[in-house]
Amino acid sequence: MPVLGASKLGLQYADLEIFSDATIQIGERSKIGIVGPNGSGKSSLIKVLVGIQDFDAGEIFRTDNLKIGYVPQTAIEKTGGTLRQQIMSAFSEIIALEEAMADSALEIQKASDENIITAQNKYSSLLEKYESVGGYDYNNDFDKVVDGVGLYPDVLDTSIADASGGERTRAALATALLKSPDLLVLDEPTNYLDFKGLEWLEGFLSQFSHAYVVVSHDRYFLDQVTSEIWKLDQA
Repeated sequence: MPVLGASKLGLQYADLEIFSDATIQIGERSKIGIVGPNGSGKSSLIKVLVGIQDFDAGEIFRTDNLKIGYVPQTAIEKTGGTLRQQIMSAFSEIIALEEAMADSALEIQKASDENIITAQNKYSSLLEKYESVGGYDYNNDFDKVVDGVGLYPDVLDTSIADASGGERTRAALATALLKSPDLLVLDEPTNYLDFKGLEWLEGFLSQFSHAYVVVSHDRYFLDQVTSEIWKLDQA
């Protein structure tokens, strides 16, 4: 079943045609690589597909509530906060549940005899949801992913403003991976990874149970992680 598709998609800048008549389909477990020379529109195409860039012709179809994890080729903007806070934003739902559970536990302590059952049921409901979204595992997941992409403990508390472009890109990659998206879209993810990081990312993608699209010039890497290749020619 496709999670995203496009029919006769076209984009141009002024008089320059970037791509045209693109009809594509991404299945729920597709493993797609995109290749092509610089200037062929690879980054523009995926920006259109994820919904952050307008297009001039055609239609795009996405499944309802499709969760997309997108890592651009350029680093995240130098906004406030640290790299750790940026990555932990992937767990915003879990952290909000932890706060709600703490409040609910206080309600149980303060509840009268006639309200205690209601308060306990509320806590049980929150706990069940917490378990279902991986609440007991997220700190371990955080450690595994940040180590995998090569962000070591001594840089995690660096402010985004002071972090290097490579560190910010690795943080964006870690954030996207930890969000467990239905569709993961990576634009040149190998640019800032060393051999260990590349090997780890290969292993991660081989076990990823949803769809992903990877733009890369590294054909060896794509051969390891994708099952189909889209080639864009120079317009």
